[in-house]
Amino acid sequence: MTEIGRALRTARQAAGLSLQGMARRTNYSKPYLGQLETGARVVRAEHVTAYESALGTSLSPLYAQLPMATQSEGELSMELASLLLPMVPAGGGEGGFTLGELGAAERSARWARGLQWSESTPPRRLVIDWLETNLPRLQQLSPSTGRAGQTLRVGAELADIAAAMSWDIEDTDSARRFYLVSARLAHTAGDPSLTAAALAGLAMQYLDQGRPEDGLEVAQSAQYVARRSATPRLRAALAHLQATAYGIVGDTMAFERETAYATECHLEAAANPPADTAVDRSLTSLNLSFLLGPRRTWPSRGRQSELLGPGYRHLVATRPQLAGAAFGMDRTPLPGNIVEPAMTLTSAARLHLMLGEPERAAELVGMALPSAGARAGSRTAARLRDFHHESREFAEVSEIRAVRTTIAELTARH
Repeated sequence: MTEIGRALRTARQAAGLSLQGMARRTNYSKPYLGQLETGARVVRAEHVTAYESALGTSLSPLYAQLPMATQSEGELSMELASLLLPMVPAGGGEGGFTLGELGAAERSARWARGLQWSESTPPRRLVIDWLETNLPRLQQLSPSTGRAGQTLRVGAELADIAAAMSWDIEDTDSARRFYLVSARLAHTAGDPSLTAAALAGLAMQYLDQGRPEDGLEVAQSAQYVARRSATPRLRAALAHLQATAYGIVGDTMAFERETAYATECHLEAAANPPADTAVDRSLTSLNLSFLLGPRRTWPSRGRQSELLGPGYRHLVATRPQLAGAAFGMDRTPLPGNIVEPAMTLTSAARLHLMLGEPERAAELVGMALPSAGARAGSRTAARLRDFHHESREFAEVSEIRAVRTTIAELTARH
């Protein structure tokens, strides 16, 4: 429970109101108010105002605790709506970039993809410098299937890379900006699938920031944009994002519906391995960002497991055939040269915790620990700290107790 959520609950209870009574005095449902008070939803200014009006008292000290807004109300919807407007040629035709410049940009994109998760020197600054230099030229290109269209797509991929690397270091404003730049360039190029892939990255960012409503809005917009052209892999990614958002806000029926659809798409995608396209590279990056997490918030608070765990366990109890696919256990393996095997094992273990399978989770972490020792200051150690946090509810299980002790000793040295 967050401090501001606790304060809202205290104020309500001091007035002698139940959640149902508060729901009758506001425009919010009982489950919604409960999620505000427990921290499952981010409390915003309009929520505090609603409590003040319903209770007839001032809660002005709480406004100072509200998260800083990065967007004005309705700004996100307006930005997304602009992507759906008809494309208007800006002029410039094929002559904006030479074949040599296009080839160099394509090589830069592939080079940056391979290094974007580097622990030492990711090429973020170089990619951003290219974008800042060339965005004015890109914005003058007309939609085209020729060189101009390909140049726009390469610019979109570089912007997607810049966004992912910005999110990686928690520069959230830059990440949001570059995801939107990527979507706009791809949309101008007439590539709805690449547009949707860029928006999927933005949706993931909002979910990680505790903004599930915004994440859901972006994912739904992406689904609409690519409704006629999305591959099974893209459809699966978008459905998974929507399921995650529904799971965080506690909408069990919608969570299970989207999970079932994501499962169908995963099975279809497994029968058709992805091609090496900008869309597929973007989706691989999205999968990696989910696995790795931002690098500056160690140890994580483990909120995702806390919020999604109940939904996944209900899924296991009612529709067990969906549980494995819901976690993407049948997805394409992640590149071993980018992600340490210990990272993959630890991430799988965290998922089994959400499934309520502590013994299997402990087994996987036990396999990861021997190779994690030499890298205890790395992302692998960060994910081990996540596991330590998220496994508290199973601390009395002997296997979990043993690995928690080892993780605590390992990470305490760094």
